Amino acid sequence: MGNKLAIVTPAKNEAKNIQNLIQGMASQTCKPDLWIFINDGSTDDTVQIFEKELDNHASAFKNTIVLRVDYEDEEKGYALGPKYSRIIKFGLEQIFDLEKKNKADYNFIGILDSDVVPEKDYYRSLLENFRKDSKLGIASAARQLEDYGSEIITSYVNRSFAPSGFRVWRRKCLDETGYKISVSQDAVSAAKAIMMDWKVRSFPDLEVRLRQRGAKFGYEYYGKSAYMRHVPYLYVWAGAARMFLKGKKADARQYINGYKEASKQKVGRIDDPLAIKYFRHRFYYKLLGK
Repeated sequence: MGNKLAIVTPAKNEAKNIQNLIQGMASQTCKPDLWIFINDGSTDDTVQIFEKELDNHASAFKNTIVLRVDYEDEEKGYALGPKYSRIIKFGLEQIFDLEKKNKADYNFIGILDSDVVPEKDYYRSLLENFRKDSKLGIASAARQLEDYGSEIITSYVNRSFAPSGFRVWRRKCLDETGYKISVSQDAVSAAKAIMMDWKVRSFPDLEVRLRQRGAKFGYEYYGKSAYMRHVPYLYVWAGAARMFLKGKKADARQYINGYKEASKQKVGRIDDPLAIKYFRHRFYYKLLGK
């Protein structure tokens, strides 16, 4: 099995985060073979800083193909929900086109959001975990160091989940499950992978630094997403309780409110039968170790 790695990074008005992003990628002990940086209509200095920092670290990326591409969407705001998945799908298509053009295959494909800085052995460790387990389909770090401005709060991703912003797919898993434009595509694709007998894992010995989750759009979005994914209300309350006990009281309230408001408005919900089955019976599947 080869270990060629391609990464997609979406960015919109991320000027203050780009320097850390480049430094974090430049310090990786296993750098990607291809890095697609997607500028989503930034109106600040995102692109200029990216190009400047890339030049400053040119030697670190001598074996990496780095491509900056521009993307325009009908939605002009911050990439969220279906828009985020449209941008990622656009990035995936860039990778697939390059494969055909250059006759190269990328065995692993990942996403790295602009505000995320992985530890230096991040990709080396993930690829090693993939090599150890042929059924591992999607993987990420579990430990998140969230920047709340006045403090850094450590949180952990659920063992059987891999957040979109710093995940890596095994290519075969991605090919089998596909990437459909959807709200919370990371949760939907993880659910499909699990239902198709792939393993989805976050590893507690790996960490990433990132801004406070929901800082740009609030935790109401996550509550709305839970409703749209057919997550039972009881599970939402359990999730909110965990947040509350960890000191994230405002986030917990927003999470509940988002779910209730989406239910009240009867917003559209996902229609993927495999994903719906997983979300409706998630507790059962977790008992099975999935």
